[in-house]
Amino acid sequence: MYSVLIVDDEPWVAYGIRALIDWDSLGFSIIGEAHNGEQALELITERKPSVVISDIRMPKLNGIELLESISKMGLHTKVVFISGYAEFEYAQQAITFGAYAYLLKQVRKQELTDTLLRLKKELINKKNGRKELDLLLEDLFDLFRPSSTITIGNFLTNRGINFKYSNYRFISSLYPQSTEWEVGDELDADDPEPTIQWICFRTGQRKLTYLVNYDEAIHPYAHLDVISTKLAEAEFIGISSIGLYSSMIGKLYEESDIAAATSKLWHDQRETEYQASDYLNALVKTIYQIELNVKEQRHQHIKQALDDLCSECKERRIMLDQLSITYNQIVSLFYKYYGDCERTQGIEYMSYSQMANSINSVEQLFDRFKEVFDQHPSEEMLISNDAVKKIIRYLDANFTEDISLGEWAKHFNVSIGYLSAQIKKETGTTYLDHIVSKRLNKAKELLASTTLTVQEVVERVGYKDYFHFTKLFKKKYGITPSKYRKL
Repeated sequence: MYSVLIVDDEPWVAYGIRALIDWDSLGFSIIGEAHNGEQALELITERKPSVVISDIRMPKLNGIELLESISKMGLHTKVVFISGYAEFEYAQQAITFGAYAYLLKQVRKQELTDTLLRLKKELINKKNGRKELDLLLEDLFDLFRPSSTITIGNFLTNRGINFKYSNYRFISSLYPQSTEWEVGDELDADDPEPTIQWICFRTGQRKLTYLVNYDEAIHPYAHLDVISTKLAEAEFIGISSIGLYSSMIGKLYEESDIAAATSKLWHDQRETEYQASDYLNALVKTIYQIELNVKEQRHQHIKQALDDLCSECKERRIMLDQLSITYNQIVSLFYKYYGDCERTQGIEYMSYSQMANSINSVEQLFDRFKEVFDQHPSEEMLISNDAVKKIIRYLDANFTEDISLGEWAKHFNVSIGYLSAQIKKETGTTYLDHIVSKRLNKAKELLASTTLTVQEVVERVGYKDYFHFTKLFKKKYGITPSKYRKL
C-alpha cells in the first residue's frame, strides 16, 4: 500500500476526494487529512507519505509553497494538485516545482483513477530501482574499502571493460538533496578516438562518482570535461590523484571522497583535487606549543595556540584526512596530560569520515578543545540528576536530529566535559556512543520490520552517507545492513 495525505482547506472537499474512489483496491491507503499548508507540512515531515493530493490556494502555506518545501527536504513524495483554478500560471508553477499532475476540481472518478494507476506504476519502478541501488551500494562498500586489494585492472577485467588509456582518476560529487541519476559505462560511439572514457557509480543518495580514463600526457584536462558536462548541478566535487591500471581502486576512490569532503568543509571553492603532501611537518611547531601549554595547564595560552593552529589549517587549506590526523594528535595530548577525567569527556578521536558527517567548519572542530576550559570545575554550577535525566529523555526522543551538546552545556552554565561525564554516569556510555547506539538500534528495527530500502533507513535514522553508516553498523553488529536484512 502507498500512503496518501489529502490536503484541502475545505473539509467537505477533502471528504469528497476520499469518497470518490476505492483507494484500497488501487493499492493506496489514506493516512490523514490536513486543512492548511502548515498542518500538511508537519504531517508530511512526520509521516512521509508516498502521495499528497492537495489544493493550490490554502491559508498559511499555499500548495506551490508546500511543494517547494517538499522538494527542498529531498523527499520522494509525489504531489497531485486538484484545483479549482485553470489558469496557466498555476499549472506552470506546479510543473516547474515537480508536481506529478494538475487536475481541476470536480475531477471525474476515471480521471483520478487513471492518474493514480500511472503514479503507482512509477512508484513501483522507482522502488525496484532503489532496491537495486541497495545491492549496488553493498558491492561498492566492499570494492571501495581503503584496505581493498582490488586494482583498477582487476575491476575492469571482471566487468569486461576495455579502456584504452593509461591514466585514471576518481571524481566524487556531493549534491544538496536526493537526486535520480542514470549510471553505467560510456564510450563515445560517434567519436572513433574519444579523449576520455568513464564509468559512473551512484555511491549514495546524494553522491555520484565517476572513474575516468584518459591520457594525461596528451589531454591533461580531459577529466574536467566530465565535471563541466555531467556534474553541473553538484554542490561539491573531489578529484583523486592520477592512478594507473595497477592502482588500488579503494585507495584512489578514498582520495576523491576526501577531496569532496574537503570542498564541503572549506566552502571556498567547489572543486578540490586531492593533495598527498604531508602538512603535519609544517604544523609541528604550533602543535609543540599546544603540548607545552597543555602540560603546564596554561588555559588561555592553549586557546590562543588552538586559534593559531586553526588559522594555519585554513591558510594551507589542509585536506580532511590530514586535518583528522592533526585533530587526533591534539586529542592524544589532552588524554596524555589530563587523563580520562571530566575535562576530556567531550573529546573523542575522529576519522575523516566522522568529521565529514559531523562538523561544518574547522572552527567548530577546534572549539571542542576550547570548550573544555570555558568553565573551571570549581566555578561550575552542579547539575541535578533530574536535569541530566531530562536531557537524556530529550536525546532519546530526538536522536535522529543533529543535537549539539554544547548548547545544553551553555544552557546549564557547565562545560561540555562536565555534562558529558554526567551523561556517561547515567547511561554508562559517552554522549556520542549513546546517540550512535540509538540510531543503529532503530536502523536494525526498521531493516527487520519495514520494506524501506537501506538508503531510506540511513536517512530515516539521521545519517546522510551510506558508506559511513554501513561502517558503523558493521562495527557494531559484525555484518552489513543489507546482509542483516537477509537473515
